[in-house]
Amino acid sequence: MTLRIVTDSTADLPPALAAQHAIGVVPLTVLFGDEQLRDGVDITSEKFFRRLVREQKLPTTSQPAPGDFRAAYETLIAEGASEILSIHISGKLSRTIESARMGAEGLPARIEHLDSGLASLALGLGVMTAAMRAAAGASLDETRALVADQFARTHLYFMVDTLEFLRRGGRIGRAQELIGSLLQFKPLLAIEAGVVEPIGRARTKQRALEELLRLAGELRPIEQMMAVHATTPDDLKFLVDRLYGLAPDAPITVGRITPVIGVHGGPGLLGFAVVTASRSAR
Repeated sequence: MTLRIVTDSTADLPPALAAQHAIGVVPLTVLFGDEQLRDGVDITSEKFFRRLVREQKLPTTSQPAPGDFRAAYETLIAEGASEILSIHISGKLSRTIESARMGAEGLPARIEHLDSGLASLALGLGVMTAAMRAAAGASLDETRALVADQFARTHLYFMVDTLEFLRRGGRIGRAQELIGSLLQFKPLLAIEAGVVEPIGRARTKQRALEELLRLAGELRPIEQMMAVHATTPDDLKFLVDRLYGLAPDAPITVGRITPVIGVHGGPGLLGFAVVTASRSAR
């Protein structure tokens, strides 16, 4: 049996990492009016954020068509895959996993789908774990169980300059209630049970980061971490330095959010995730 891993572009995996681990990445689409651009393929993060600030109307996003997933699966099957584990953004944030399931129908391989309940590199960390286990010869069932357990131990926190992008995109959950009271505050957000939820607020970016890091510190021991930014690499560096202080021995993966995540988070988004150590490792 040969197991291969597929995900979608919201995993925010740097292309070099995806290639290194032989991960198939199916892009979502960014729409500027009638113009359709594949996430990370037809438009990069750098070009996207430059364009975003110039546009009078905010762009929208669309999940891949079932045919896009079917083509990705067929390519892997042609390369010898007999099993495929397809791991995706929370089904409560996007219908991407529905398209993936439709695209797999009738194909001559065992194809399973896993809803991460997460997004961005928090999803990406699990995808990389799956790819490494597959490369080591683990079965689909073993890999799925291991990654599902990792997702259950993953805590994703982030802050944005404004909730407006999340509000317009309909990805805001109970954070909708905060819009009127956050004009002078930085919202502190998390993805919980697959949706964006408010967990606090702070008057400055510095205080917001300190509070999020305090929450993360309560989750120690930590197995691994990730950090991402939209348009503030200096803030990312500060965040990474502080995360290393929380768990010096835990590996950390860094990246930049892709355009689709940028549509909903906007410029200034800064986020991180921690994966708590499994009980057996404590």
